[in-house]
Amino acid sequence: MIRPLFAALAALVLVGCAHMPLGASEGEAPEVDRPVILPIMPAQDPEAALMLGVLVGEIAVRSGQYEEAARYYGAAALLSDDPAIAERATRIALFAQDRNQALQSSERWRQLAPESLDALQLSTVLRLDLGQPDPAAEQMGTVIDLQTVQGGDPYAALGAVVGQTRNREAALEALESLTDQRQDDVGVHRVFAEAALRFAPGEPALEATARGVERFPESVSLRLLRARALDEVGQSDEALEELRTTVASHPESREARFGYARMLAEHDDREMAREEMDRLVEQDPEDVQLLLALALMNLEAEQLGPARTYLERLDALGEREDDIAYYLGRLHEMEDDPEGARQAYERVGGGSHADDARLRAARMTLEVEGESAARERFEQMQQGPDTELARRAYLGEANLLREKGEYTAARERLNRGLVQFPGDTRLLYMRGLVHERQDEIEAAEADFRAILDNDPENVAALNALGYTLADRTDRYEEALDLIERAYAQEPDDAAIIDSYGWVLYRLGRLDEAEDFLRRAYDLSDDGEIASNLAVVLWERGERDEARSILEAALEREPDHERLLRVRDELLD
Repeated sequence: MIRPLFAALAALVLVGCAHMPLGASEGEAPEVDRPVILPIMPAQDPEAALMLGVLVGEIAVRSGQYEEAARYYGAAALLSDDPAIAERATRIALFAQDRNQALQSSERWRQLAPESLDALQLSTVLRLDLGQPDPAAEQMGTVIDLQTVQGGDPYAALGAVVGQTRNREAALEALESLTDQRQDDVGVHRVFAEAALRFAPGEPALEATARGVERFPESVSLRLLRARALDEVGQSDEALEELRTTVASHPESREARFGYARMLAEHDDREMAREEMDRLVEQDPEDVQLLLALALMNLEAEQLGPARTYLERLDALGEREDDIAYYLGRLHEMEDDPEGARQAYERVGGGSHADDARLRAARMTLEVEGESAARERFEQMQQGPDTELARRAYLGEANLLREKGEYTAARERLNRGLVQFPGDTRLLYMRGLVHERQDEIEAAEADFRAILDNDPENVAALNALGYTLADRTDRYEEALDLIERAYAQEPDDAAIIDSYGWVLYRLGRLDEAEDFLRRAYDLSDDGEIASNLAVVLWERGERDEARSILEAALEREPDHERLLRVRDELLD
């Protein structure tokens, strides 16, 4: 029995820290002086205590007792001079979702391996997660300095730290402090502006970008970010003027002209966008990087004609053949040409898109030739040595079968996947969706709750379970609690806002329901959101608008199951 063994060995391995006990409250900054051995431990043999700590930690890991493992490995890290033990202690604590313990172990790792950028970055992320922006800002400066010494891109390293934290508010506060400390560092201002745009579009982003441009008026990248911030708040004319001015003052800057062309394309000014693109190509008609960037910009904007022109020009040049074949496949998909897409994906022989190309080729085979023809392609990936690709293959096949309404086949694939990868969150989530479509609500709930048992704040599972309970049962209060927990983490997510509106409708709170559903619909014209908004509007007597929303949604998605059902219920 594992737990009695833990208790028996605890007396031998428990250690204290000269400045902070292992059980310190979350948010306190740990210090990592050499540990003090407690009287209950044989002070004359700390090496034996260290070995026992590692042993108990490993036993706990293999038994799935990750909190215990983090505790004992953390103790071992404080006794050891081996940075590998501190690193393992940190990662186990992260897996156990004990960020306070992870921070303590990461600081020990930093102490033992002061040149480790991984240790420094992880410690900084943890300080942000725990709401410690001031020490995080100091460590961000160290990230820049260390990466500079090591010859890497210091601002990419800083951006990686910011991108990993869960605490956006702390990240912005730390970056603002860092810009105060390093006022003459244009790269720091740029990372701050990028983070503000990502985490706080609106007034905070406007302030951050204005601050950067004021300090560095000749920085093209900061002026592009400023234009993006203006566009995000609906000041499109001012954004375009900012870009026009930037191009005029930096006529040779490819970055400036490309940014201007992108925004023109986004605002459907195709003629002006084409003129700017032509000027870019005139500067270097065989610049592969430029042509590819223009092709991708047009793909993103769904300007398929120009995208095809650039991709075919690249294909003729014979450069970056795998990348070009992959994006030609994406183009054919967008043109609703599955056979052309499959042929293009089959040309991808390697590179960063190789796995996705295999998955998409299998998907196109299923579209063109049916389930049995695609089975071998998916199975080769599912049984191959790459476990991540295997998971993606199970998910991709099951999702396509689900979209086609072949729920039994989708569930069978997911069951096989879960035998191969027990407890996999993504597979459980997808199976929960399939169960819901098959009206097996108890089974769907069991899958979503299995995810929440291991990760109680998993946003996707909270939202999916909450919406299922709101839509398919009368457990509305329970559903509201789940959705509120998801909304607290992702208040700008259209699907979650839709769920919130729907459960409010089920609770009879129609005014609030309409507000939330209109917000969701403004963010996304997805068929499910459209159907929910139409139902609420119909209920409130706004039937012309409800009918208009349904008709427009069915033009976009004529086979959408829920839209069709709502139309039949309301209009017929």
